Amino acid sequence: QGNQQSRGTPQTRARVIPMGAAAGSESGGCFSWLSRTPPPIRVAICGGAGQIGYSLLPMIAAGDMFGRRRGVILQILDLDLVAVKENMKAIEMELRDSNFPLLHDIIFSTEDSIAFQDAEYAILLGAFPRQEGRGVEEVMEKNALIFRTMGHAIQTHARRDCKVIVVGSPANTNALICAHYAPMLDTKNIFAMTRLQQNRATGRIAEQANVSVGEVKNTIVWGSHAHQPDWEHTEIRGRPIQSVLTDHSDKQWLKESLAKEVQERSGSIQNARKGSTAMSAARAIVNCVHDLHFGTPSGEFVSLGVWMTGKEYGIPRDIVFSVPVKCLGEGRYRVVDHLRLGDDATRKLQEARTELVAEAKLGRSMIERLDAQGAPQK
Repeated sequence: QGNQQSRGTPQTRARVIPMGAAAGSESGGCFSWLSRTPPPIRVAICGGAGQIGYSLLPMIAAGDMFGRRRGVILQILDLDLVAVKENMKAIEMELRDSNFPLLHDIIFSTEDSIAFQDAEYAILLGAFPRQEGRGVEEVMEKNALIFRTMGHAIQTHARRDCKVIVVGSPANTNALICAHYAPMLDTKNIFAMTRLQQNRATGRIAEQANVSVGEVKNTIVWGSHAHQPDWEHTEIRGRPIQSVLTDHSDKQWLKESLAKEVQERSGSIQNARKGSTAMSAARAIVNCVHDLHFGTPSGEFVSLGVWMTGKEYGIPRDIVFSVPVKCLGEGRYRVVDHLRLGDDATRKLQEARTELVAEAKLGRSMIERLDAQGAPQK
């Protein structure tokens, strides 16, 4: 869903009256509550009428992303196709019927000028997927066209401090391309999401240790979502994982099975439910943006693809690479660059570095090709 955006007349522009306002007329307390809250956050969601969007939109509207006291305005962009526009209408009706008090406004559009207007956060779900029979260069070329369009839209219509979270794969290079075409955007404000792989690894570790997932932290995904999780710095109930999973079978599982289970998780879910992993992907997006907006708890870091400066773990500058970060709130972060890496973690990092440097080189060649062709036709 949400591949290259077609331009056309917006088909749906629906305003949702906050249901809490109506309730306030009866309780007497809601209007005063609303008057004390800060203005709603504008969130642009590209490809939002797809399966991930269907799971993601109600999570945001319920306050999972920005808290239970902050209103939101959702600005959803998707393709100018009959079936997609009908789906937009259906989602709009469901959001109305769900009575979300925090949902101040919702706009569905096929025009990027409307969807990205004054956006404070932009979540880019769609991309051209890797497919059997299509070469890496062909897929990259199509994604370069998509993310050139996204970059231009952000440059022209979004706020200058907009935080951009790229989800569509290959997210790292797509983020690189998007940043090139949105030069007003500080590179510190563009991210490639790897949270889904972190969540999957964390969930499996919690299951193996027979604890709540909230008691497991600091699992790392180096590079991109395609790479193996690193559990060497994982903590369970505040203790190093090595001191909790001490049985021989546990150690063997960590070394031999965890990475494989995480890598195969998406396929296992799709085969079982005959559909995508939309719910867990949406939840990972919510986790990612929530941490960026509010900050991570003390002693905790998360995996996030960020712009490299050349000072982090020997990773070259000016590529987007997933590393452990401490989120500081309001979209700010600090790379956790002091971790000692064992042989296995070093190998994982080096493999990811080699692959993503080559991918970034290909992405930049696509940028040069597009720039040589001139600006896209409006």
